[in-house]
Amino acid sequence: MSNRNTISERGTGQVPGWSRKKALLTLLLLVPAVLVFTAADRSAEAIPCRALEIEVDQIDGMYFVDAPTLHAFVTERFNLIDQPIATLPLGALHDAIMAQHGVAECKIEPTLGGALRITVGQQRPIARIWSGDTVQYMDDQGRSLPLSPRYTADVPIVHAPDFASAAAARPLIDHMDKTPFWNDFIDQIELDTDGAISFRPRIADVRVELGIPDTSASRLDDQLERLFTFYKELIQRGDLRQYRTISLQYDGQLVAAK
Repeated sequence: MSNRNTISERGTGQVPGWSRKKALLTLLLLVPAVLVFTAADRSAEAIPCRALEIEVDQIDGMYFVDAPTLHAFVTERFNLIDQPIATLPLGALHDAIMAQHGVAECKIEPTLGGALRITVGQQRPIARIWSGDTVQYMDDQGRSLPLSPRYTADVPIVHAPDFASAAAARPLIDHMDKTPFWNDFIDQIELDTDGAISFRPRIADVRVELGIPDTSASRLDDQLERLFTFYKELIQRGDLRQYRTISLQYDGQLVAAK
């Protein structure tokens, strides 16, 4: 027992000394590495911005935003070329680009070669909102987007008292955006002052009344399914123009009036 205790004590007396020596040796070896990394970081910070690369994501042929226009805007407003990348006002640059017409997202990243790469995503319109004398797009995030003299989006028209009230038609607009059949079928959407929704198909002069919308997607699906079945029967009979209004306001019912 005493030998074990002695060995244990001797071991206990030597390990801390060796640990201290090992720690000191490790620290001495790390100092040059730290100096190298610090020098590399400072060298990277001193790299000047040698080029400006701007890429705009073109979705479905849209060009609310284009790279040459953004390049001209950025170079006119910001002094970037030949400036140290570490000193560039990237936050202000990001905010300025995001404020441009049609920009939905912006990513800015310096490259190892000294270029500043800017990647821009565009707002994607899903409806054109008419409210009084004001016309603007609604994008897929529910945000407003002014019309562009360079591009006209093929999206449904929504007549509403104002842009905010047009949000009530989002379930129907989103359904059209995801379903080609209903996107081709529905021409214009109308919102009354009380919030009731109706729409007009591209064929026949008829008003389809959906009523006050609710948050249930299944109700809209049921309404459109009833309308689809009704139109199949009309097509089979060969007469699509005999009704003026079709009401789907009541659950499980379709009321057509001539």
